[in-house]
Amino acid sequence: MSEEREKNVKSRMEIYSIYDYLTTAPTGAVIVYRMEYVDTHGREKDVYIAVLDDGDVEMPWGVGVDAVDALRSADREYSYWYSQSPERKHNPFHEILVRSKCT
Repeated sequence: MSEEREKNVKSRMEIYSIYDYLTTAPTGAVIVYRMEYVDTHGREKDVYIAVLDDGDVEMPWGVGVDAVDALRSADREYSYWYSQSPERKHNPFHEILVRSKCT
């Protein structure tokens, strides 16, 4: 991207929603961030990022065009990652989708 075009790109990120998940430590949460930006053609756009906060670190797991899409993306990624691992873990993104009746 050219330097002139980079100057025209603006963005802002904010917390869209926070969900406590039930089966882990009391400090755990799934956070969905909404990032608003203006692309290089001047169009305003949003992207949502689903993050797992285990009380120590925030790890992004999914991205989507809305919050549910980001949570579904995170659910798939988390399930795939831990299906390949010998340690099976509870999927907090799936829990949130089921509790929110979005599955």
